[in-house]
Amino acid sequence: MDDKKDFVLVTVSGPDRPGITASFSRILVENQVEIVDIEQASLQDFLGLSFLLDMSGAKQSNDGVLKDLLFEASRLGLTLNFRLYSETEVKARNSKNLFVLTYFGDTRALAEISNILGEENANIEMISNLTRHCASCVELTINVNRVHTLSRLKERVIARSHELNIDLALQKMEAYRKNKRIVFFDMDSTLIDMEIIDEMAERAGVFKEVSRITEKARRGDLDFEEALVQRVALLKGLKVKELEKIREEMRLSEGANELVATLKRLGYKLGVVSGGFHYFADYLKDKMGLDFAYANQLEIKNGRLTGKVLGKIVDNAYKAKIVNVVSDAEGVLLDQTVAIGDGANDVLMLGQAGLGIAYNARGKLDRAANMSLGQARLKNILYILGISEEEMGSWSVCDRPV
Repeated sequence: MDDKKDFVLVTVSGPDRPGITASFSRILVENQVEIVDIEQASLQDFLGLSFLLDMSGAKQSNDGVLKDLLFEASRLGLTLNFRLYSETEVKARNSKNLFVLTYFGDTRALAEISNILGEENANIEMISNLTRHCASCVELTINVNRVHTLSRLKERVIARSHELNIDLALQKMEAYRKNKRIVFFDMDSTLIDMEIIDEMAERAGVFKEVSRITEKARRGDLDFEEALVQRVALLKGLKVKELEKIREEMRLSEGANELVATLKRLGYKLGVVSGGFHYFADYLKDKMGLDFAYANQLEIKNGRLTGKVLGKIVDNAYKAKIVNVVSDAEGVLLDQTVAIGDGANDVLMLGQAGLGIAYNARGKLDRAANMSLGQARLKNILYILGISEEEMGSWSVCDRPV
């Protein structure tokens, strides 16, 4: 035999105006009915309001309370529906495994993404628009309790986001989702729109040789440390004056200045963790007012590179270690950290951070990341961090096509 139906889900819809919630609440107070859960939304002056009510202590019968609510809805020109629930059903309803999927796209994006969610058995609990004047940034709250495989769901929606050329994030619904405090940036092809070692190789006349080693590393024939040592050896004799020219010509990625300025203004700690070189990372740190910079140290003697790297190589594992060390020093939980990178050398760093963002990347990095971000769209990160358009200043995602 089923449990006693002491809970009622009441849904109200119709033209919105002030005082509606107060009218229904008054009836519930008079009848000693407690609200267990409540949600309200208004779209273009059309109201959607839901109450989950505990009727066990009501002064009159369930039918009596519902008649009062129906009468009030009729008086206000609203539609009211209800459904009875048992305690067992309410517990099942509340035991949800919620994730937040955020995408930057149009109606086609909603159709494509929601189709995948349906095929993977993920139920959409709520949809909200994060922008005031357009629907370019939409947030879906989804219940994944019945999802076949969460990793497959993530892989499918991120793959589709690449096909649609939109940015997309999938995060666990938790307390620290919008309470980040430290951001770790990769440098080359992430915070700056160039690969420093390629520029150095070009000026040293060894671009083809360096590119061949880089390609071997990408294929997995060489690990990062060995590839870095071999490439730097080819740069032996390059003058510091050439490094100075490269440093002065460094190009920031589109949106990097605005992103960094906004995060600094809001009190975030920001820094670079790069498999590149301190000579450039330190310059970038000073130029942008960052809080820290970690990178590889080139040996320089008599105004030229010796072809050697000094100290510990900043590879995949060391980048992840830096995230731990800096977070610990700042007294910040890993759940409150963000890491942004573009390549295989960033996989562990993104996996270590509370929010890992793959910037203009594919393959293995996407599997480690919570968010896939296209080139020239760094500022979309602000929406993922829960930063309002007012806090962004004059810029919003509606200012340009996604």
